[in-house]
Amino acid sequence: MKILYTILLFIMVTVLNASPMEGKKKVYLVSSGDELTHIANIVFSKQGDKSSYQIEIEDTPFDDQFLSMRPFQCIMGKKQVMCYVPYPYEAKKTITENELGHLSNDLLFLHKNPSEYGINMWNGIYYKLKQVGQTIEGKVNEIDMNSIASPPDDLNNPFAADEIFEADVGNYVYPKILIK
Repeated sequence: MKILYTILLFIMVTVLNASPMEGKKKVYLVSSGDELTHIANIVFSKQGDKSSYQIEIEDTPFDDQFLSMRPFQCIMGKKQVMCYVPYPYEAKKTITENELGHLSNDLLFLHKNPSEYGINMWNGIYYKLKQVGQTIEGKVNEIDMNSIASPPDDLNNPFAADEIFEADVGNYVYPKILIK
């Protein structure tokens, strides 16, 4: 019985001490109805107080679209179309518990109405990420992606704080993102 208790205690301590920035995780867009759509996989590697990461976008929820003379991977919703925008420049792929901006830059989206033709770069979506317990969560913010049409001065931090605007979450089909 002591052995079983020791094993259970070890498992509980291991699970409780697991970092959300370590190991394999999944990335989900969270709908306004709290439904999860798996969009990517991430592998985090702990390096002292930082974690490096590799992200791989899933093909499944996306349809290939050619919009405004460019290819996009889009989730074709009835109310809103969400298109993934890979960050176009070489940048760091490291995060800390308090600084998740590089990962936010790798999870950029554009949105449009399904009836609109083409896409407007000022309809950018930036999920400002934060660690919450054993997960990483983000809330939708608005950005103008025209600011990264040419290389920004700082490739690792392309959006100044005054270029990221709080969004009305009621206007978005996927107001949150979740990494767990």
